[in-house]
Amino acid sequence: MRCMKAMLAATVVTVALGAGAAAAQTTVTMWTFLDPNKTSPREVALKQMIERFESANPGIKVKVEPQDFAQMPPKFFLGHRTGSNPDVVWIDAKNIGGLLQSGAGADLGALLVSKWPQSKRDDFFVKAGFDAAKDGAKLYALPLFHGASVVYYRKDLLKEAGIDPTSLKSWEAIREAARKLTVDKDKDGRIDVWGFGLPLSPAKTETTPVLMSMVELDKPMEDDCKARFATPAGERGLRLTADLVAKDKVAPQESLTYNVDDITDQFIAGRYAMAIGSILRYSGMAGKVAYGRDNIGVLPWPTWGGTKSGPMPVSGWWITAWAKSPRLDAATKWIDFMVGAEGVKLWSTAGGQIPTLRSMMSDPDVAKAGGDWMKVVVDSWSSWSWIELMRCNTRTLQTVLNEATHRVVVQNADAMTALKEAEKKFAEAQ
Repeated sequence: MRCMKAMLAATVVTVALGAGAAAAQTTVTMWTFLDPNKTSPREVALKQMIERFESANPGIKVKVEPQDFAQMPPKFFLGHRTGSNPDVVWIDAKNIGGLLQSGAGADLGALLVSKWPQSKRDDFFVKAGFDAAKDGAKLYALPLFHGASVVYYRKDLLKEAGIDPTSLKSWEAIREAARKLTVDKDKDGRIDVWGFGLPLSPAKTETTPVLMSMVELDKPMEDDCKARFATPAGERGLRLTADLVAKDKVAPQESLTYNVDDITDQFIAGRYAMAIGSILRYSGMAGKVAYGRDNIGVLPWPTWGGTKSGPMPVSGWWITAWAKSPRLDAATKWIDFMVGAEGVKLWSTAGGQIPTLRSMMSDPDVAKAGGDWMKVVVDSWSSWSWIELMRCNTRTLQTVLNEATHRVVVQNADAMTALKEAEKKFAEAQ
């Protein structure tokens, strides 16, 4: 009997300890467009990151709930009002302004960055990216990895056409090269390879020559977020973009319906000799192309004069915690890991991303994982980088410019009139 009592007591203690352990377990829910159960480079990196974090923090589990990348930030802003948000969410550049306006993000400056040594803060070498989500003394998001809209090109196709990629410094040079690179290989009356891929859909957008022309020659908006599209710089860029489709015919008419996913898939399939895409997708593309990853190159953005490289956009993804999360301590610990040295190294080596930390640039593993494409982007950022005004709601910026392009191509509308309409639409979204 005494032995039985002892066994029962031990069982009670064991159950109690188990219940205590279960109670101590914290689950941090995160929204992202990546799925750690899949096999793209960034998804592999995320899975490894979660495994290492959970191993170092046995009391915290990370639960990923994949979302559509375009709908995720607006859904998060809405969830702040309804109380249905995750603990952690990823925010892209176009939605940083919306984050600041929504009040949904926690102040990571107070929760996290204030506890860092100055050397750790200074390690973020793209200062515009580190400061992007600042509002006064508060900092609402930290950069996970920086991206940029870039012009990809096929090294093999340019070589066959006798085109030196280093000569493509002006928009006119790009136009002429695109004409030469647009070919009907089997002479059946249908284009097999188009010279220039343009994502002109109003959804899932990427930078186009319309915006880049304004950034180079003027500025797309005032400091008070008032749009300045209807300018000679905007007209010149819009006319060029429309002509690439309608006049030069180096991009298909269907470009008006193609988003960045479509252009990326078609570039992988060999449908374009040059195409606008995101540098964040380089590693994913490189692993899929049948023509060899070594044949993918990246151009600095051209300018109208062609005497120097154009502005390189700073985009990418930032991470924040929900201001009302009941698990802020665990959430910020997870964020700290993701943006810290170990996380950044995984983003670079396994995920194929450009490191956000200067110290990682000299890491031999990171250097081995990089290539000339990474050097082009970093050098361009160093010489001339541009980031959207983060305090403005720029989510519709490229959308309204693409809609203006549609008006010119399909309806032969006056470029200035279309740009004035775009200004009005942009103002309504603020």
